[in-house]
Amino acid sequence: MLELLRILNINIIMKSKTILILLLIAVAISVQAQDNTKKLKEIRVDLVQLDTITAQAKKTEPLILQGQITNSPEKELYLFTDSVGKYKPDTLRLDNEGRFYLKTYNAINPQKVSIQNKRTQLNNIYVAPGYNLTITADASDFPTLMETTQITGKGAESNRYRELYLKEYIRRKEADNWYEFTDEAKFSSYLEAEKQLTDSIEKVAFGKAVGNDPYFSHFEEMTRLDNLFLHEYKKIAFTKLTGMNARQAREFVEKLADATLIKDINNEAYFISENYKGWYVNEYLDYLLKLDYDKDSTLLANNFYNIEKINQTLKGKIREHTLYNKLIGKIHYATGNFQQLNETREKARPYVASLENRYFRQAIENAFAEKEKLLYRTQKGQPAPPFALKSDNDMTYSLSDFKGKVIYLDLWASWCAPCRAQIPDLKKIYDTYKNDD
Repeated sequence: MLELLRILNINIIMKSKTILILLLIAVAISVQAQDNTKKLKEIRVDLVQLDTITAQAKKTEPLILQGQITNSPEKELYLFTDSVGKYKPDTLRLDNEGRFYLKTYNAINPQKVSIQNKRTQLNNIYVAPGYNLTITADASDFPTLMETTQITGKGAESNRYRELYLKEYIRRKEADNWYEFTDEAKFSSYLEAEKQLTDSIEKVAFGKAVGNDPYFSHFEEMTRLDNLFLHEYKKIAFTKLTGMNARQAREFVEKLADATLIKDINNEAYFISENYKGWYVNEYLDYLLKLDYDKDSTLLANNFYNIEKINQTLKGKIREHTLYNKLIGKIHYATGNFQQLNETREKARPYVASLENRYFRQAIENAFAEKEKLLYRTQKGQPAPPFALKSDNDMTYSLSDFKGKVIYLDLWASWCAPCRAQIPDLKKIYDTYKNDD
């Protein structure tokens, strides 16, 4: 019994996609002996497909990134490029002066990427086959990194919008963030000012054609759509952040949201926008769920109703993408024991079978296998895996520091609307149990 009192219960809540990309590139699969032949055939087919993608990549021009990032606390930064639905990692190794050079064939299509590690992040960089970008920056801290980043070389014109927007953002930075607004009039004024800003910067950055960059117009359209869908996402998120009920949310969305985009939500031309895939579509689905739950509260008991809603609402590429990410999320964060895992596997089966993307199907199977192995290692009664984390005041806390106590761990981001909306409930949990060992 004394030993049981020492068991540490950790509840990790992770929010939408947005926040993390799960890399499922080379996951070991545990299978029963009678399934080995079938699984090996599937893996062999995937390897053939991977060879095809690799061959395709080598037919394209390489992407070259070079430059100098001074004062980075990390000497290795990571670049993840999307190669036909598979995220491939590259490592940028900084020397003692922060200089680096990377030549990669993984970027076989134009896309927006980030170069990052835990404490150094250069976000929203446009790359494409044949680009040769020189990047310089001072990574002393995040604001300094944003202010000092400069991108030159072949492909720099496509990245001009990023440079102009960050400079203007830093210059105009106010005390209040958009997700802190509670007054509708003030929020509407912010939206209008933000749209005027992004529209004007788009005109400056993309106003003149660039003859030596075949991807310039692609990134112009990507930027336009990203701004459009981020703008619309904020409108719908405002209903959640301000705690509107279903009726109020519906009236607000019908009054302010772009009805044409909602009607055209499955348009595959939008798929080049990460803000469409990652923020807008997910927020709109949450809004639809809120309306459904208001009409029929018994739907709350169905933990797969959000998957059903995706299946009802979305089609084509966006359905595949959203369904895949939501299923991955359910496997990793909504299955705390073997019974839940088996129930999730059974409920997910028809949706997984409906996915046309073979990589998505295989990745989901891999995720189930990995979750099963994790549950074996972290069953109730087993010691929690050790780890240490730094706080915002640079204090390091280890799990062993709290031995014998109950820990509630929440991972969140200040820019994440659902994260902020959840904070009052976390405070209630803390107040309820703070004096209960």
